[in-house]
Amino acid sequence: FARSIDVAYVGPGPVINGFLKSHGNDIKILAGAASGGASFIVKSDSELDSIENFDGKRIASPQISNSQDVSLRHYLASNGLKPIEKGGTVFVLNISNPDIYTLFAKGDIDGAWVSEPWATMLVQELDGVRLFNEEKLWPNEQFASVLLIARTNYIENNPEVIHNWIKSHEETVLWINSNPDKSKSMFSDFLLGYMGKSLPPEIIDESFSNLTITADPIKNSVFTFAERADSLGYLGRSGYNLDGIFYNVDLKADLELTQLNG
Repeated sequence: FARSIDVAYVGPGPVINGFLKSHGNDIKILAGAASGGASFIVKSDSELDSIENFDGKRIASPQISNSQDVSLRHYLASNGLKPIEKGGTVFVLNISNPDIYTLFAKGDIDGAWVSEPWATMLVQELDGVRLFNEEKLWPNEQFASVLLIARTNYIENNPEVIHNWIKSHEETVLWINSNPDKSKSMFSDFLLGYMGKSLPPEIIDESFSNLTITADPIKNSVFTFAERADSLGYLGRSGYNLDGIFYNVDLKADLELTQLNG
């Protein structure tokens, strides 16, 4: 976060790390933005449909300690497996999504734990098999995958801006869910403008079907994610405290009351 951005949309991993590194002073979660949207994709000949066949396999996820990396390593630990660097038998590779795509195409990795639209691209373009959606591993099949956050100092100095941002965010979530076709078209246009090319409609359709757009931050999943990251040694050795990581909803109510009375 580096105090250079006031408001952002990010995954739970960076949010938790940023909050703890600032000793709870710099970041607040304002709302959720998305739930789900990550999958474990395997090569059709990888034999990874059975946990007994994971020994010696090469599985990729994006950068270390990010959301997919924590989920992958937690999944391995839950099944009695460890990565090579921890004395185990599974090779876990932390590489960028484009590099994951390239290595998957070459057959140099056996599987990947990635978010959309990369997960669907591996399935539709490279004949990968979606072993499961990560949401299947979570209570009520829900977990926060994208969160709306802001700098604490910015929140305190600009309460009306934050109030309006949250309101607009919630309205946008409702609009997206009420207008799926228009939302997909806008996403396609964004990709074309940002990357110089878009994705085939069938990839966008399937990607959207694996993602829930929601303003609910699904608080319990954030705390669970922190527990998993801590069990992997990502949150330091002195314990952690997430008290105050969520923006106090009462502050929003107070602002509304102030405006009504003003």
